[in-house]
Amino acid sequence: MKDEMKAKLTFRRWLLRIHGTILTLVALGSAVATTVGWMTGIGPFGFMQQNPMVWVGLIQAYLLMTIIAVLLVLGSRQANARKWNVVGALAHCAPLIAALSSLNVFESMGALGVVRVAITFHFVWLCLETFAALYPDPSH
Repeated sequence: MKDEMKAKLTFRRWLLRIHGTILTLVALGSAVATTVGWMTGIGPFGFMQQNPMVWVGLIQAYLLMTIIAVLLVLGSRQANARKWNVVGALAHCAPLIAALSSLNVFESMGALGVVRVAITFHFVWLCLETFAALYPDPSH
């Protein structure tokens, strides 16, 4: 029984650590890429040099994502990691809502394939974190 309980807790904790690590890398990488685009005017984010307010919004979003990522990793060390699985699941709702409500925009840009990959990615993580959050606590 104890081994089963430890395995279930380990799944929750490892999921949070992996999720937090991936999110940290994506958020900080995106923050660097947008800043380079804003400062130099080159790359996929080069358009921000003409509209710096876009960078202001994006850098805030990427830094908030980094904070969430760090909290997921730190939360994985707490006795009750389940609540952090809820946070991890909820973190995917905003990008899913944005992507799904903007399908026509992505289609007009010819980027429907890219957004489908993003939707799949976020949906998979939403399901994993939701499963971890709802899975019965073996200690009860």
